[in-house]
Amino acid sequence: MNGIKYKHILTLSVVLVLLTGMFIVSGSAREKISQTGDIVYATAYGMFYTKGGDCTTHYAGQGPLLGTTIYDPLIDCDVDLTYLPALAKSWKVAKDWSYVDFDLREGIKFHNGATVTAEDVKYSLAKHMYKKSGWVLGHDFRRKVEGAEVLDTYKVRFNLKSPFPGLWKRLWWDMGIFPMKYREEIGDKAFADKPVGAGPFKWLDYKQDVYFKIEAVEKHYRQTPDFKTLKFIYVTEASTRLAMLKAGEADIIELSGRHIPVIKADSNLKLLQTKHVIGSVLAFADLPFPDEKSPFQDIRVREAASLAIDRKGICLKILFEGSEPYGEVITPYTLGWDSSVKPDPYDPERAKALLAEAGYPKGFETVMGCTAGNRFWMEAIAANLGEVGIKAKINVYEGGAWWGAYQGKKLRGLIVRNSWYDAEPHAAADLTDAYMSNAPWCYYTTKEIEDALNKAQYAIEEKDVAAWGAKISKIIRESRINIHLWSNHSNYGVNQRILQWDRQMGSYPGTRFEYMKTKH
Repeated sequence: MNGIKYKHILTLSVVLVLLTGMFIVSGSAREKISQTGDIVYATAYGMFYTKGGDCTTHYAGQGPLLGTTIYDPLIDCDVDLTYLPALAKSWKVAKDWSYVDFDLREGIKFHNGATVTAEDVKYSLAKHMYKKSGWVLGHDFRRKVEGAEVLDTYKVRFNLKSPFPGLWKRLWWDMGIFPMKYREEIGDKAFADKPVGAGPFKWLDYKQDVYFKIEAVEKHYRQTPDFKTLKFIYVTEASTRLAMLKAGEADIIELSGRHIPVIKADSNLKLLQTKHVIGSVLAFADLPFPDEKSPFQDIRVREAASLAIDRKGICLKILFEGSEPYGEVITPYTLGWDSSVKPDPYDPERAKALLAEAGYPKGFETVMGCTAGNRFWMEAIAANLGEVGIKAKINVYEGGAWWGAYQGKKLRGLIVRNSWYDAEPHAAADLTDAYMSNAPWCYYTTKEIEDALNKAQYAIEEKDVAAWGAKISKIIRESRINIHLWSNHSNYGVNQRILQWDRQMGSYPGTRFEYMKTKH
């Protein structure tokens, strides 16, 4: 677990209280540092907000870039995935998971001067959960959260429909708190243009799907940033982002694997990696349709397809070690992780034997679905499969078309998907999005997997959580409903202006910009 202990992440026995002494460094500790300079971050992803900076309309992409900068969440997340107080100074979980009470810090101000209260938290939750808002986590919250009630000016209760061990990470990742009175007065559309939160940065301006710019708040209670402004620019082309970094037009870029050697070879630049952020798998998209004849209904064929793939070669020669071969279902930061679990070996001869045993000695034809962004390594996989007789035609989709086909279960053959999306210590939280049939990211699962995830959600003690993590991983691996490929790292290129940037382990994108040390 790399030193991570579950008690540091989530203590659910009855009460989780983070004492005042554990609070994040106050802004007063850095009052004398002058805030000068502008930092530019070039991202591969659009803002993915319906308009402006309204966090409730975030429908995809990188929520924390906005949700933890201009907005202050109830819970903060430290580098080692310890959950820390933010707007909530402490919280209490009911033994039966029927509610969670949050005690708020008193006297915290929104950027417009209004005081943060429990009414604002209740209102913000309701706005996020409103179905027409389109919030990316809305489905999950509507399934598990009944709503919020105000218990006192600085005390709010989240009433739950079912256990929700993933609540903390999701509160940090994407649920911003905003002032009820301000939003009601100006309306949703005006709020999107000029959003107000209580985070360490305040909104300056934006151009939809091009950039947004934020300014550091002086003497923020969490930490006062040591630079003045932070600008996020949407740049789809990886080569353009690299050119911007080399020319000094960007200070931080999201890096394509093929450019890792370029960064390593340039003494003026530095590679930063956040490891084990997303687990990539190939899913067998024919499995939801047992009445449609498909070779992949036979587990021997699924094993053969896995053995045909040269994971090590692809990670080294095509992904340039921006990813690494990976056989586990859960992350190294998740309780129950087993370091002895390895990916299937590259064994084309055994793959051919299994295909023959299953009745396909000459192989068969199939299709592979992906987007343009991952076509380059899908072609390598298709070549591997072809060598054992599985002739796969690649179908490339535009992003929106892909998502529509994915949600509508219109894809067949082999498809790219993720096994986990952000590291969490509790396996039931980490895997729900990918393996529960009512989750938007799940393409196929089994009753055995779902039953295990449902039972695991009630696990509280560290040993029980770990036991369930190991059990769920084993069930998924043995089902072979996916081909586990590799664990992806977040790869960033930075210039010499970035002296230190400590990011949350296993989390994407990197945040904690208020703690970043920069060269003026």
